[in-house]
Amino acid sequence: MHGDGRHMERTGLERVTARYEGGPVVLDNVTLLADPGELFVVVGPSGSGKSTLLRVMAGMTRVEAGEVLIGGQRVTGQPAQQRDVAMVFEYNRLLPFLTVADNMGFGLTVRHTPKDEITHRVEEQARGLRLTRLLGRKPATLSAGENGQAAIGRALVRKPSVFLLDEPLSHHDAVERIRMRRQIADTVRQLGVTTIYVTHDQSEALAIADRIAVLRAGSVAQIGTAHELYARPADVFVADFIGGAPVSLLPATLVESGGHAGFQVGARTLPLWGPAPAGLFAYVGRDVLLGLREEDVILAGRDADPGRVAVPGIVRGVDYTGAHAAVTVELALPAATRPGEHGAVAGALARIRTRVPGRESPQVGASVQLELDATRAHVFDPITGIALHHPAAGY
Repeated sequence: MHGDGRHMERTGLERVTARYEGGPVVLDNVTLLADPGELFVVVGPSGSGKSTLLRVMAGMTRVEAGEVLIGGQRVTGQPAQQRDVAMVFEYNRLLPFLTVADNMGFGLTVRHTPKDEITHRVEEQARGLRLTRLLGRKPATLSAGENGQAAIGRALVRKPSVFLLDEPLSHHDAVERIRMRRQIADTVRQLGVTTIYVTHDQSEALAIADRIAVLRAGSVAQIGTAHELYARPADVFVADFIGGAPVSLLPATLVESGGHAGFQVGARTLPLWGPAPAGLFAYVGRDVLLGLREEDVILAGRDADPGRVAVPGIVRGVDYTGAHAAVTVELALPAATRPGEHGAVAGALARIRTRVPGRESPQVGASVQLELDATRAHVFDPITGIALHHPAAGY
């Protein structure tokens, strides 16, 4: 979907640098280009530049360098009103003197769309968003969530060159967010309109995106499909940010003897059952960080898997969700590390998370054994956090 042959039709930013007037750089040489009709989701922590990116796209924030493209056309110097975009921002304001129906149809009205078509498109979108009962009401009578739904509807009734959605579901409860995100995804794909969707909720991104960009401090950390980011994160930051829970990190030393490699973790060695992978040759005898997902760590039972090494620990937390429970275990190992801006930052005692069926969750304080399989581990440089190796199968 994102082959080079369609480059000239793409929408987004090309080597863009932007800063607030008199302030620091907010976007630093960012290139992020969505293909025609693509639902492109941008995630990142607060302050990473997500909202600024959309404001640059909309013409509301000037760029210091680089180009803004919509459908392959350079619009960098165009005023906001001349860009054919439909926007939904976190705090949307409906026109207070218009009904919900008139607010939703306002963008079509100012473009002199025939009234019958406006009515049809508003009613169609209202049904999908469950807004039909609210069409005759004024914004002052709506809840924050209902106002947000109407604002989303106002954007979706149009067919612009690009949709720009900034945290559109921030005022909705968890159940409504799941339903609404699917409605938005289905609508923009049906319309075939390129969409750039900003959210801090990585589960939202994983659920609906064609591709995802992860921002960190105004720069692009990685771009890829949900599968690519989860299975092959570029570094510890992406591995931590993408997924239902942060990746667990264990300090280890890569060792090799007689053509067989493994990771020495505390007093135990987790075998790789073969020589060190090519990308790790230079790290034999050196410290690394192992990254393990919850689903790749097993709470040992009576029938231990000989392919995994059991490591003892104490249960320090249980997050019960019904069908499953996420169990945090403190291991009897040296301190874990997480790369920071100035090198490795020492953590507390090494902790690792596993997921178990809810009915099998242990008690906090219980002594347990975790089975660890080195072949399932992502391997990172302990200083830079850059990924050195990923598991080859199972994703």
